[in-house]
Amino acid sequence: MANRDKKATIQGSAFRNLLFFLLLYLVGSPFLAPYPSLAVLAHASLSVALLFAVYTVQKQQQQRSFAMVLLLPLLVLYWLGIYDIVSFSRLGADLFFVLYFGLLVYSYVRQITRSRRVTTNLLYATLCLYLIIGLFWGALYTLLAELIPGAYGGTLLDSVPDKSIHVYNYFSMVTLTTLGYGDITPQTAGAAALCQMEAIVGQFFSAVLVAWLVGMHISDRQGQRSKKKVDN
Repeated sequence: MANRDKKATIQGSAFRNLLFFLLLYLVGSPFLAPYPSLAVLAHASLSVALLFAVYTVQKQQQQRSFAMVLLLPLLVLYWLGIYDIVSFSRLGADLFFVLYFGLLVYSYVRQITRSRRVTTNLLYATLCLYLIIGLFWGALYTLLAELIPGAYGGTLLDSVPDKSIHVYNYFSMVTLTTLGYGDITPQTAGAAALCQMEAIVGQFFSAVLVAWLVGMHISDRQGQRSKKKVDN
């Protein structure tokens, strides 16, 4: 019974560590990115978060090995793109970002839905999933902006000379939470379609997953009370 409960919960501190570095990146990068001398720290914080994300991927079906295979060219192309060493590096990095974040979302959903108890690690995993979904769409926006210049516009993009992934990650988080400040807006039908899909996912996440966690917690508490009554 103990082994079954262990398999039904998320073990270790990987998600807690990842959540710390994700929040560090999301909060710190907007202050660092506008300054060329400090922008490297923003890129480094994202790279560190990507490295820690590897340890949150399940080992089953070689998912972690696949994540490592994706991460290596991602980091190489990402840093080459920062310094414009190779012409196609930014587009290649954006593509690998999409694939890498997509793998993380898939792995996290599987781990969360297999859990049978609400634990602190499960809450860490849920928060990481929410943030990774935002980064996944941020990578999609960045990729679309590289493929179709002018797909997005607005006052914020006009004031930022380097329209890097940090800006689109901000736009993604705003869209995911349906805040809609209007400082960045889609300019094409395809860009608008991505935005509306992310808004739908954000609402679905809040309504369904939170309700599922609350229901599972209540069910677990009731099960524990019933077990105590039987034991007594």
